[in-house]
Amino acid sequence: MDSSDGKKRMNVEDDDRLSSLQDELIHKILSFISIKHAIQTTVLSSRWRFIWTSMPYLNFPRDDFFELPKFSEFVTRVLSGRNNQTEVSSVKLSNFRGKDSDVIAEQIMKYAFSHNIQQLDVECLPQNNFEFPPFLFSSRSLKHLSLTKENFSAYERRYRSSYVFKATSTWELPVLTTLYLDGVTLCCDDNTDKCIDFFSKCANLKNLTLKSCYTKGFKGLSICLPLLSNLTLEDVCGGSVNVFNIVAPQLKNLNIRGVFTQDHQHLISAPDLAFLLYEGLENLSLSTPGFLSLEKADICVSYPHDAHQVLRLLQLLHNVKSLTLNLEIVELLSSSVELMSYQPSPFFNLKSLKIHAVTEFSHYSGKMSAEVKSYLLDSSPGANLIMVPREEIIAIKNTKFAQEFVSELWELLEQEKARIEAKMTKTREQGGAHFSEHIYKFNDMRWDYTSVQIKKAKEKTSDIIVKLQDIKSLLAELPASNLATVQPSFSTLCAEAAIVMNKITECIKMGCDENQRRLNTCFRELATTLQPSS
Repeated sequence: MDSSDGKKRMNVEDDDRLSSLQDELIHKILSFISIKHAIQTTVLSSRWRFIWTSMPYLNFPRDDFFELPKFSEFVTRVLSGRNNQTEVSSVKLSNFRGKDSDVIAEQIMKYAFSHNIQQLDVECLPQNNFEFPPFLFSSRSLKHLSLTKENFSAYERRYRSSYVFKATSTWELPVLTTLYLDGVTLCCDDNTDKCIDFFSKCANLKNLTLKSCYTKGFKGLSICLPLLSNLTLEDVCGGSVNVFNIVAPQLKNLNIRGVFTQDHQHLISAPDLAFLLYEGLENLSLSTPGFLSLEKADICVSYPHDAHQVLRLLQLLHNVKSLTLNLEIVELLSSSVELMSYQPSPFFNLKSLKIHAVTEFSHYSGKMSAEVKSYLLDSSPGANLIMVPREEIIAIKNTKFAQEFVSELWELLEQEKARIEAKMTKTREQGGAHFSEHIYKFNDMRWDYTSVQIKKAKEKTSDIIVKLQDIKSLLAELPASNLATVQPSFSTLCAEAAIVMNKITECIKMGCDENQRRLNTCFRELATTLQPSS
């Protein structure tokens, strides 16, 4: 048997094996790609022709379509072409922005809610401040809701419009367990001093994240949820709210990050809290009856300036077993030792104390005064003290940056490689086309196009080289142990960059060769066009 026949038979067998899977498994596989690409599998065989119509997973990336009207038409055809008896398990809307995108997003969501949706992920920048449609607030099937601006630029996140949730809206989401709100506006038209609870009827909510949310028209935000286990408040400090009232008897993990001031008060009743993280520019103003089950606390205040308030916070954490503080807090306490003179160490259960710097720019020497050490450790003499040197902080930070830059550039290279291969395939397919008598004019346009592509290729290769040089500069500052974790991936990245830039060059050469071919065709047609007059 010929080897090529063997490969063909193997491919057929593989196709049959995939096609023999149950619909549910095929649906799960297709859930990792967009609905547009899922529909394109209909050409594989008759088995795949209608498989997409019963998919419970709908993934609509806006950037699958350059023109909004075509995207709108596609959405309408998909929704009308689905099996109407099939419920919608999850919907993902990504990169929705610009005029009229809101209308399409609402069309998809309305359809999904009428088909018992369980999970909704929306990545959207509304054209104007957009009050969320009423049907979203009433669902007996929705378990997971995420609204985010995370993948948009910092400028767009800050200055573009957002979804608006009003206090008058009734959230009837009895089975919702996870809610992630990023860049939304919470508002009350009454301009009240009272605390507003937007989530009181989400009785089963276990995971709540509020990130970069703006508040308007009310002074206090209440979060009173009996089953809440994980809560994150990040940059929820812009706008009118200055009081956060949290009552969560089953809360285990609490993360608070942002530019909070001493005017922001956190009233917390969470007797089962096991982990507390606070990262802010100023001190955390906290009031609580106590954290009886606290295992770990990580407190990082970039610019602490009130030693009294720091000591009050530490006393509230007296049951903690693992405590992390930044050097700037220790420095403040070291300059106010008189406040600790008559106070016993509050930490009776402490097993580990870790001290680190916030940034490499801190002026603190890294030494702890005897008085501060006594205050922190005297009640737990067996606790392990870890002092993280500033050099290690810098190395960890630069290592993280280097790893992030490597990942970002790798993704860029993969996208560029896919784009080039698609362009080269298209050029090959067009290579055999016949050219009309207008070939000469078309050829001029082709040269203009090629010159633009050469300019873009130069910019792209320069950008790749600059990014590689930036990563190399970071790596040069790392100690050997940290360098060893990044060097292999960087070496692989450089090899991949060389491959991509060779493909860029090959693509440009292919374009030039195509121009030459067209010129030759043009000259041959010109030479044979004129016939001797009779």
